[in-house]
Formats: sequence, C-alpha cells, structure tokens
Amino acid sequence: MGLALCRRFGREGFHVAMLGRTAARLAEIQDQLREEGIECSAHVADVTDRKAVATAFQRIGQEHGAPEVLIFNAFLRRTSAPSLLTELDVVDSVRVNVVGALHCVRQVVADMRYKRRGTIVFTGGGSAVDPPVQVAALGIGKAGLRNLCFSLARELAYHDVHVATVTIFDHINPGTRFDPDTIAEEYWKLHVQPRDQWQLEVEYR
Repeated sequence: MGLALCRRFGREGFHVAMLGRTAARLAEIQDQLREEGIECSAHVADVTDRKAVATAFQRIGQEHGAPEVLIFNAFLRRTSAPSLLTELDVVDSVRVNVVGALHCVRQVVADMRYKRRGTIVFTGGGSAVDPPVQVAALGIGKAGLRNLCFSLARELAYHDVHVATVTIFDHINPGTRFDPDTIAEEYWKLHVQPRDQWQLEVEYR
C-alpha cells in the first residue's frame, strides 16, 4: 500500500518523502521508485519514537520544504482473540496506530494551519467498525485512529486543512478489488476534493 501511494502522488509531481523503520527496505523502494521516474527520499524512523520522527521531518523540511500532504500508513498487526490479549498487545497497538499518527501530525499541523491548506489522510481498517475476533488488538488501534481522525478533522476544518481516513475492509491484494494501486486512487481523490465536497471517510469495501 505504501509503495502504491508513493507512486500515485509521485506521478503528480510530488517529491515523496518516505518514513520507515528499516533502512534496507526503504532503499529498495526508493530504487524502484526512482527507476519509475519518481522523485523520492527515504528517512529511517519508528513512528512511536517522537524524537526520531521530529528529526526526520526536520530534515525533510530543510531539504524539500514543508509537506503539503501527510499520509499515515503505519500499523501493527498481531493475531490474538480479545480474551487472550495482553496489556502489551493493546499498548503497542495504540502506540503505533494512534500515538504514531499524532507524532507525525504534530510535525505538519502548524505549517498547514498557518498556510490554511494541506491534506492529512490516515489508512484505516474495517476492524475499527467491524472487529474480527483474531485481530482484536489491531481493531482497538484502528478504532482509536478513526476517532482521532474524526476529531482532528473537525478541529482543522476551521483552518482549511482536510483530514480524512480511507477505511479498508479487507486484505490488500494485487489484482483484486483490493489492489493497492486502485485503493491509492481514493487517497488522491481526497487530496484534490473541492472544499465544499470534502469527505471525512471513504469506506473501501
């Protein structure tokens, strides 16, 4: 999904600044995108690490300017029934899905407010509204992220900043209805929507 999103926005002339935990994986994606003619940069940071996120965004701002679009696509998936969840399962899911999102939002929101423009899109999951038994922790994290998105959207609408979520209700799988390139188009549509047609949520079923 991350690669598809980079491609979609990169085709529109965006410089794509990618954050990820693994340098080798980021370098692999960066090489692939550059071969396709997409301008991009890679920045190693774990979204749960506030200082690492701040350092990465500072570098992005210095090299490429303040972001116009933020897409938060990180998530943590662990298999466990709700009755078997540990405290760590729940805390880790919230740290990645909610706190990680907040760390990233805080790096862009002041500039977006000041300029009165910008787009923030979260990758949500159907588990937030229809939680499956075996990924209970993910559902809790995605529900928290959805709640954050809705409240943040109401706050930032007054500053002409569009906040939305794409809630994906099945496994992402190339060549199917849930092809990542097809889903990425929904993120682009949210970014270019006129102010009077803003959507808060796209349910991709």
